Amino acid sequence: MNVRVKQNVRELFPTPLWVLDLAAAEAAAFNARLKAEIEKIIEPRPDLPSGSNWQTPHDLHTRPEFAEFARLVEVATRSVAQFLQLEQYPMMITGCWANINPPGSYHPTHNHPNNYLSGVYYVDVPEVGCDLIFQDPRPVSIMPWTPKLSPITANAAAEQAQPGRMVIFPSWLRHHVPSNAGNSERISIAFNLMFTNFAETAAVPRWKASAGPA
Repeated sequence: MNVRVKQNVRELFPTPLWVLDLAAAEAAAFNARLKAEIEKIIEPRPDLPSGSNWQTPHDLHTRPEFAEFARLVEVATRSVAQFLQLEQYPMMITGCWANINPPGSYHPTHNHPNNYLSGVYYVDVPEVGCDLIFQDPRPVSIMPWTPKLSPITANAAAEQAQPGRMVIFPSWLRHHVPSNAGNSERISIAFNLMFTNFAETAAVPRWKASAGPA
């Protein structure tokens, strides 16, 4: 028996990831300024245990030296909000800090609680070991081995780091940074975003009770 079937594939509940790249010429000068300011904050550098990294305080977005970076995040956030059709709910940076990963250091798997969006901007990266790895958010994933993985069959996805690149993602999405296998430092600036007036404008009930007897 010949059966003619029309197949449609629909991707349900996709997890968005936004990747923004500055022009190379602009990124080079911008990153040089950021790197110099980050160096001022962490000098003199304290000794680190093997595999660890240096981090700045989480208030970079409030410092005048990083005002240009904060504006870049603001512009990127507006673009993301437009994509999500959430322009009516302004967002603000709740934390912003620099990570300096020497060779051999890494970030274990984690997420960013109590925020809506998170992001990272790459100031300087070594020649190898520069991926940002996102974990499959599904609670149970059973996939037979296949020699050719795809976004449908893989349980992790990598986004390559490069100077001048900003990656924005949902704060609940678990991710990690593999060990820096290069010979130079990996320098990035991470940030979190949350709705400015969440309780007043975004968390109110979306339904109306019908009138009826008490």
